[in-house]
Amino acid sequence: MEQQIKEDLLSNSGLDDISQGYLLQTVRWTKFIAIMGFVFTGIALLAILLLGFTGGQSEGVAYGVGRALGSGFVGAIVIGIYFYPMYCLYQFSRYMKSGLYYEDKLQVMQAFRHQRNLYRYMGILLIIMLGFYALMFMFGGLMAGMGAI
Repeated sequence: MEQQIKEDLLSNSGLDDISQGYLLQTVRWTKFIAIMGFVFTGIALLAILLLGFTGGQSEGVAYGVGRALGSGFVGAIVIGIYFYPMYCLYQFSRYMKSGLYYEDKLQVMQAFRHQRNLYRYMGILLIIMLGFYALMFMFGGLMAGMGAI
């Protein structure tokens, strides 16, 4: 009886064996990409720390420290922007794998929730970048127009 309930959980969701196989292959790749993203995030953090320690040595102390702090701040923002999609990708792979393995519909739903959050985040970043590009083109056009005068 309990085995029949477990089998019905995913079969009622419209996922057949082929779809589950595709999802398991996707899980392997998303987990690999997420782990590599975490590794690169750690390497980038180390690079920021090393630049912060060596930043004041090449030029004057005040200029070097200011440049190192500014670079560190920008780098931390970029790492923060990059970390969240990798986190969502990892959570998707973790929940999807266990959801398919244990035939748990709630974990599969959690996996798709993390995937939705990933796509929403990427869409918002795209809108922000398009806004920056539009501002750059307007500013560039304005400067080119003023240069022609």
